[in-house]
Amino acid sequence: MNLLLSTYCDMILGTKTGNWQGNASVSKFLYLISIIEAIDYQHLTKNEIYIEDTSLRKRFGQLYEQYYGNSKGYSAQFYVRPFYHLGSSEYYHLVWKNDDRPQLTVHTPSEKYLREYLLYAKFDDELWEILQDAESREYIRRNIITRFLIKR
Repeated sequence: MNLLLSTYCDMILGTKTGNWQGNASVSKFLYLISIIEAIDYQHLTKNEIYIEDTSLRKRFGQLYEQYYGNSKGYSAQFYVRPFYHLGSSEYYHLVWKNDDRPQLTVHTPSEKYLREYLLYAKFDDELWEILQDAESREYIRRNIITRFLIKR
């Protein structure tokens, strides 16, 4: 196994989780799987992830519904959370239009705020390159599922 793949997989598995009703939230991991699948299906071909991507949002909603048993994941408010908060990780970055934007007064910005002030989100270039390989994508996806999504 490639050392860089192993390093990035460890970084992903070390992603800080939020708290939802007293349990660790897995929304960031559902979102990451949505991105991996979008690369699989060649829907996502550039290292630019847009808040307006309806296909990615729909897949996140489907995964959210499968895991949590409700359709909240289809709403903008639930999709914006992992899209935005994954930006605190080392490997996923929010690319803003410019530094001259209003200060946030809430923990999670609205979709409207992100549409207005954010260009897109992106992975580290090295991780993006790793994700172009189907076996590497599957390795990361399997590790996410095993660690966070199999209910015990």
